[in-house]
Amino acid sequence: MRFVIKSSLFFLVLLFSTELFSQSTQKNVLIPYRVKDLWGLSDTLGNIKVKPIYKEIKDFTIDYKNKFASRYVVKKDAGYFVIDEKLNVLLPVEKNYDSIKLFRDDSNSFVVYKNGNAGVYSNNKEIIKCEYSSIETTKNNSYKVSKGKFEGLINSVGKIVIPVEYLKIYPSWDEEDEKNVQFVWIAKGALVKEKFLDNRIVKKDNIELLYDNVKVVEEMTFDERVDKDFENSEFLKQFDEVIENRYSDWFVVRKKDKYGIASKRKKILVELKYDAIENFGYYHGQKCFKVKLNNKYGLVTEKNELVLPCEYSEIARNGKLQKDDKYGFILMNTIYKPIETKYNSIKSTTGIEISNRWYFGLFEVTTSSGKGLVGENGVEFFKD
Repeated sequence: MRFVIKSSLFFLVLLFSTELFSQSTQKNVLIPYRVKDLWGLSDTLGNIKVKPIYKEIKDFTIDYKNKFASRYVVKKDAGYFVIDEKLNVLLPVEKNYDSIKLFRDDSNSFVVYKNGNAGVYSNNKEIIKCEYSSIETTKNNSYKVSKGKFEGLINSVGKIVIPVEYLKIYPSWDEEDEKNVQFVWIAKGALVKEKFLDNRIVKKDNIELLYDNVKVVEEMTFDERVDKDFENSEFLKQFDEVIENRYSDWFVVRKKDKYGIASKRKKILVELKYDAIENFGYYHGQKCFKVKLNNKYGLVTEKNELVLPCEYSEIARNGKLQKDDKYGFILMNTIYKPIETKYNSIKSTTGIEISNRWYFGLFEVTTSSGKGLVGENGVEFFKD
């Protein structure tokens, strides 16, 4: 036996989450919005809520677990500073940092840079000076720092726990160490291996399983479903070529120079009319295939339903669409239509976490006038 998860409930969960997002968070979530050369903030439908007065919004985070509290790295005249969704200044421009980077999992701490070196500004003060090559957070709220090839550890209040003189540091996975009331780190040098103790402040992800309360049902394997003489059946003899897929119940079939998809249940799933066909994952729980016709690409489901017509120059695995020299995007499990192929470039960027089940997709695009953001709902957060 093998197990499958029925997809209809997943889509209902996605639909319900989307409705909740559009109704309850539209006013709370503020997304960077560009008007010509200046940046402001808008809601998810593109209604401007903060007048464009900034020359740049370099980075931003939105924390749904904290009532969608937001952080934005902005620039007005000279330097960068950090504001929240209410325009409160959390890191003033007077600190004169060359650049600022936000932590995705700590809304009150920021990586700050001066002269190419990194430090940490947290809760209204610089707790780690800008003298390190790199800084990253650890799961017990400390900071792993490096200088050249050497690594060390600094805790959340700026105290050095492990001197920056080891080639590698990492958490201990020893069973006894995991029972320790403190967090145990291993530090390795060229000739030494030592243990250090740190405060055990472990972040709680509070992750809910995507498929909680979804029925898992048994589905028979291919060998249990079909007769042993399937390979010699009349059904297969109608095709000039059969390209077997050992790991699923469908396979590519060819008649003359046209390809389609057939099932091991002896059914034609996708009609044989395409110049080429290949697996493209799932679209709303249905198997999906990338097809080629007259040198253009499209998408079709296992029910022979057209997702995208064959009019694209390319459809990339990540969902990026191309028509001639213009680009768009398709998300395979959203209720929204594909993003139109009208941009000079497009790439997926960090989405907005709406719940444990869903990230609202955001895409960075370029037009002839500059960069901007587009939501998975197709809303453009810019005006050229």
